[in-house]
Amino acid sequence: MELLDAYQKKTKSQMETQHERELQKLEQKVSIRRAHLEQKIEEELAALQKERTERIKHLLERQDRELCAFDSESRSLGFGSLGSLDFPKEDNR
Repeated sequence: MELLDAYQKKTKSQMETQHERELQKLEQKVSIRRAHLEQKIEEELAALQKERTERIKHLLERQDRELCAFDSESRSLGFGSLGSLDFPKEDNR
């Protein structure tokens, strides 16, 4: 009976040790995977921010070109000097 009890204790101890090793391996895998995913998220956020900045830059350049074209066309139609005229201001605007 004592041999059986000793065998069961030894087996239980070995199983607990194996379980701890497997748990540590899994925790390490999870940690590595999490770090990889966090890095990937940071890279994607940086890429999205860069894309957003570029898009805003292009839109501002386009706005500037369209404004210059509008001003040029306005001047060619004779509206260039309207800004220098002194119109009376209405209070009810």
